[in-house]
Amino acid sequence: MLLLLGALLFVGFFLTTGASYLVSRNSIRASILNMELPLTSDNIYSEIQRDIFEPILISSLMANDTFLKEWLLDGEKDVPRITRYLKEIELKYGTVTSFLVSDATHIYYQANGVLKTVRADDPADEWFFRVREMAKPYEINVDPDLANKNAMTIFINYRMTSADGKFLAATGVGLEVSSVKKLMHTYRERYHREIHFYDREGNLVLHSSSHPEGDAEHHQYHVTRKEFREVLGQLSVKDATRSLVGQNGDMINFRYIPELEWVLVVEQSADGTRGILLKSFAVNLLICLITTVTLLSIIWITLLRYQRRLEARNSELQECNARIREQAAELARANQMLDAMHLDKDEFIGMTAHDLKNPLNAVCGFSEMLLLDESVRGAAREYADHIHTSSHTMLDHVEALLEMTELESDSFHLELRPVDATRIVNKILAASHAQATAKQLTFATDLGSTPAWVLANEHGLERVLTNLLSNAIKYSPHQGTISLSIRNAPDEVQFSVRDQGEGISEDEQLRLFEKFGRLSSRPTAGESSTGLGLYIVKQTTLRMEGRVWCHSKKGGGATFTVALRPAAEATGQPS
Repeated sequence: MLLLLGALLFVGFFLTTGASYLVSRNSIRASILNMELPLTSDNIYSEIQRDIFEPILISSLMANDTFLKEWLLDGEKDVPRITRYLKEIELKYGTVTSFLVSDATHIYYQANGVLKTVRADDPADEWFFRVREMAKPYEINVDPDLANKNAMTIFINYRMTSADGKFLAATGVGLEVSSVKKLMHTYRERYHREIHFYDREGNLVLHSSSHPEGDAEHHQYHVTRKEFREVLGQLSVKDATRSLVGQNGDMINFRYIPELEWVLVVEQSADGTRGILLKSFAVNLLICLITTVTLLSIIWITLLRYQRRLEARNSELQECNARIREQAAELARANQMLDAMHLDKDEFIGMTAHDLKNPLNAVCGFSEMLLLDESVRGAAREYADHIHTSSHTMLDHVEALLEMTELESDSFHLELRPVDATRIVNKILAASHAQATAKQLTFATDLGSTPAWVLANEHGLERVLTNLLSNAIKYSPHQGTISLSIRNAPDEVQFSVRDQGEGISEDEQLRLFEKFGRLSSRPTAGESSTGLGLYIVKQTTLRMEGRVWCHSKKGGGATFTVALRPAAEATGQPS
């Protein structure tokens, strides 16, 4: 169990850590692609704009300087004077070079004197004739500086015009490309990212790494040449940036710089972030392993302690079981004694009740004869009436005890056969007429148009219905109505006896058919109750394979219903 639990914990921790690694990798990659690399490009671009802005301002001042314009219009007579002016521009503003190319003479002036005469057929002088024809006031051009050992220089070529708009010359200053390279190196050291400049043709112009100067195919190891050219073709002034992931997972950002017509490429190697994430992954796995081992150790110690407690508890339970077995043996012996005493009790009650029945019958008979004798008057008649009533009550109790003893006997059995229930009901109604008349009660019967045949024991059915009708008479008020009906229901015949007495509460209905059950309701004429009548009804009905129930509410009378199986008429066989 511990090995399985350990394996489950480790696998769960491993999957969780792996999922965290993947989520972190994707999150970091998205952050670098969408935020950090574009931000680095923006910062470099801002630095470049800042470095270019001042030369543009200087070139603008030179192009609008009245001294230069007057010198050109006067025929360019004092050359040392103009060279001193250009030298002062370099010294004052710290530019790499400053120049003036006259449109009238095509002479190229710079701080050290006359450099050359530009010609339309010289490719190196193409820039001058382009500036002369362009509409915008200036351009930024990257070319070798002839006056500075052909070092790559960013030139600000500004148009100088007369008051009437005539082109006079091209003037401006130069910014050495090495300053941009220093900026690239600074950002490479600060952000650990490679920075490159490409032209629109995809040729490497500047780089911050240690790759060879002419390594124009450097990005083929990260992005295919076709993809690289497609990205460069998509860049424009309006949509100046693109980000993508290379084949080896490196993240690359492209940004178009319209001032130089270059593409700034900022590259973040996947190895750096991958190494950090893998280290974090390994640390998390180690923590998970330590947590798993610690948890398993705690569980192991807890199980050992719990096992020792269980063993101690088991010893106690074994001792308890031994005592329980001894007590069970004693209870078995006591039960045997109780069973024997119960049998003796039943036999005694049966014998006593049977022995009392004959004398009580004699007392009832003699007291009835005394009441019929007209010569018995006064106190003697009153005594005879008390004797007759009391003897009948005692006889009812004795007969109830006999019936209870008989029902509880293991050998008792009721033989079931088809019985005309309608005849039994009429017989009971006739026998109860005198008792009902004494309380001025009325019978309301609904016995159907044809006899109802049920599978029952005739004596048992008569006993059940007699007890129910007797109870209805006892608990009905004077001049009340007792309803008795027979109804054919699916698969059974139902006998219902309904009175108009006080009714029975729901709590008392739960113990209604118990032995010696006593209810809060009392007979309306002071009749006696043995507490066995409904018990006998229940047990007898069950022996006839039927069922009995009561429906009542306090103050609304009570309805007792007995349901028995139907039988085929006069055949003696069940239907």
